[in-house]
Amino acid sequence: MKQETLHLCWLLHARAYRDSSLLLELFSNQEGRIGAIARGVRSASKSGPSHKRSLLQPFVPLQLALSGRGELRTVGQLEALGSGVALQGERLMSALYINELLVRLLPVHEKEPALFDEYGNLLRALAGHEQLEPLLRNFELLLLDSLGYGLQFDHDVQSGMPIHNAGWYHLHADGGFGEQLNSPGQHDQETFYRGSDLLMIARRDFSEESVRRTAKRLLRTVLQQHLGKRELVSRTLFGKVTPPPTSPSLV
Repeated sequence: MKQETLHLCWLLHARAYRDSSLLLELFSNQEGRIGAIARGVRSASKSGPSHKRSLLQPFVPLQLALSGRGELRTVGQLEALGSGVALQGERLMSALYINELLVRLLPVHEKEPALFDEYGNLLRALAGHEQLEPLLRNFELLLLDSLGYGLQFDHDVQSGMPIHNAGWYHLHADGGFGEQLNSPGQHDQETFYRGSDLLMIARRDFSEESVRRTAKRLLRTVLQQHLGKRELVSRTLFGKVTPPPTSPSLV
């Protein structure tokens, strides 16, 4: 008999596999990111697989049984633990963007309980009326911290001195910031970060527009370092549904 383990999960991504199955990327409370196969759920049979297929949707809290010990588990028993989180427009695109980040960046089979809880909180917040940018930037920062890539906002990595409001800083590869001793010209300011903005980001204070712009630019740069050269599909789609300049992309 196959030994099965129950997991609380969110579905991050699914794609067709062979004639009737789905390959799944799951975010589990027990093991972090898991690859799994749901066999026969795309079958036209009326005997039950179609019910599983209806549950295997993003943003639906799931409890499912997984068997197997390799990289690819097999889905057994499956049930929803509540209704799915209903998202539309930019809020749906934001959630899909976060899902893609998790698929691309989370290592497999590494438990991330705090991140798992915050992911659920994020989805519920996206379904409400909170501002999108602070929600996204907060989760991106938490993700980097969880992966061990957290940014060092407390001091200048070159001098050891605290970051100060009036300074301009450049980003080091290790996630720290070093002060640019000469104030950058207008043309160069896009490659540097104002100290006052960095300190507000460290406090998770995104109340000012300049801080939101800086945080998006900074986190896009840092995340891309870890994502590699391949562009995020969700970022490309985001750019198509929110064309500049009237509605700049949030990611």
